[in-house]
Amino acid sequence: MNDDMDQTERFLTTDEARQLYGAGDAAHDFDHVLRVTTLAVKLARAEDADVTVTRLAALLHDVPVDAAGGRKDHHLAAAAYAGDLLRQRGAGTETVANVVHCIEAHRFRDQSIRPATLEAKCLYDADKLDSMGAIGVARAFAFAGAHDNRLWTQSHTQAPPHPDRPRGADYTPVHEYVYKLARLLDTLHTPSARAVGLARHAFMLDFFTQLDREMTGEMTGER
Repeated sequence: MNDDMDQTERFLTTDEARQLYGAGDAAHDFDHVLRVTTLAVKLARAEDADVTVTRLAALLHDVPVDAAGGRKDHHLAAAAYAGDLLRQRGAGTETVANVVHCIEAHRFRDQSIRPATLEAKCLYDADKLDSMGAIGVARAFAFAGAHDNRLWTQSHTQAPPHPDRPRGADYTPVHEYVYKLARLLDTLHTPSARAVGLARHAFMLDFFTQLDREMTGEMTGER
């Protein structure tokens, strides 16, 4: 066990973190947390960020705490929970404050809190990379299936402007790609994450372009 892991596990082990998460849907389960943690730690090392802070924040960033605003405010509820937990376990004031900020600033759909520390940027980037590439596509379809949404209704090039986006069952993985996944690359903060994100972004564009062709009955084998 390396020193970074030793420092983290003084306050929270992976097994303890696992117990904080319920079953969840496949897009937001503990497997997602583990992937984000792995990516966040790699980014922290590459960018010379505090690995202990980054790892703690990643393990706790999606803790399913009841929030008044539901999933819309889950980042704020999880941040408050993480702060209380780490204070109870003896983490220092600066560590707690940084972990709390990391979690508060990781949500794409809330731009009112932007990552201000290198550790927060590493967590944000890791969480967004897990919404890109093959795993991002898989998660989009898993979420659609869990909510009984349709798989496809229109080409990604024909999706309406965001204010007029489809709702309910007509909000498909294609729309999630258009309104969120395709925009993630431009929001990444660290050079290390952007290098990974370029390939994942290209994969998604190829995938949804091919999906449109198949869904519209295109019979040519040419790209």
